[in-house]
Amino acid sequence: MEKLNLLITGASSGIGRATALYFSRLGHRVFSLDITPTDQEENLTSFLVDVTDEASIERVKAEILNTGVPIDAIISVAGIHTMASLVEADYSKIKRVIDVNLSGAMLITRAFHPLLKKDGRVVIVTSEVASYSPLPFNGLYNVSKVALDSYAEALRQELNLIGQKVITIRPGAVQTPLEASSFASTEALAKTTVLYEKQAKYFGGLVKKFTGKPISPDKIAALIYKAVTKKHPRTAYSKNRHLGLMLLSILPHSLQCRIIKLLLNR
Repeated sequence: MEKLNLLITGASSGIGRATALYFSRLGHRVFSLDITPTDQEENLTSFLVDVTDEASIERVKAEILNTGVPIDAIISVAGIHTMASLVEADYSKIKRVIDVNLSGAMLITRAFHPLLKKDGRVVIVTSEVASYSPLPFNGLYNVSKVALDSYAEALRQELNLIGQKVITIRPGAVQTPLEASSFASTEALAKTTVLYEKQAKYFGGLVKKFTGKPISPDKIAALIYKAVTKKHPRTAYSKNRHLGLMLLSILPHSLQCRIIKLLLNR
C-alpha cells in the first residue's frame, strides 16, 4: 500500500494516541496534534496545538505546510467530557466543552483542508451518545457530540461535491482517560450540585450500568484505519454500542423521563 500522510488531533492519549501509533507503526507518516506533549515515534511528528485557538492552529499549519507533504486524511479525535447540571454549570465549563468537542474539529478541518489531497478524507470521532436520547447530567457532552455528528453530516454533503469523503466514527465505551474521568466527574457533581444532591448520588450507579464494558482504543484505531484505507468506506461506523442505551432510546421520550425519574428519585 502507498504510504499515507495523516493529521490526527487528540493524539497524546486514548483513541488519538492509539490511532497515531497504529498508522505510524505501519510505516505511514503521522502529524500528531495535541495540547499536551506526545512521545516521539518513528514516522510520527508531534506538534503542540490547542484546537480551540486559531493562532495555535495556524502556527502548526505553517510548519506542516513547510514540509511540502500533502495530507491524505484529517482525523479529528480531540475531545473532553464532564458531568454537569445544565442549569448550574459555569459558563466557562459549558463553553470549554463546546469549544473543544465541536468548534475544535470545525477549526481544524477549515484550517487544514487546503493541505488535503483532492481525494482525501476527513474522519470525525463523535460518540455513540450522538445517536441516543441524553441522560441527565450528561447533557452537555451529549449536546456537543450530537452537534459534532451533525457537522460531520453537513461536511460530508459539501466535500462529496468535490470528491472527498467524510466518515463518522461513533465509539461506545473505550478504555481512555476520558472514559475514566466520567466517574470522577460524576462524584464531583454530587458534591457541588445544589438542586440535584439526591439524584446525583444515585446517578453514579446509573453511569456504571449504562457505560458497559470498555474496549481497547486499539480496536477504534483499527476501525479508523479501515475508514481511511477502504476504497468504498461506509459514511459512519459504530463500535461497542450499549444495548441498554439503545433500548432506552427507542422508547417514547415521556416514558424515558419517567424511568429515569424513578431510578434517580428513590
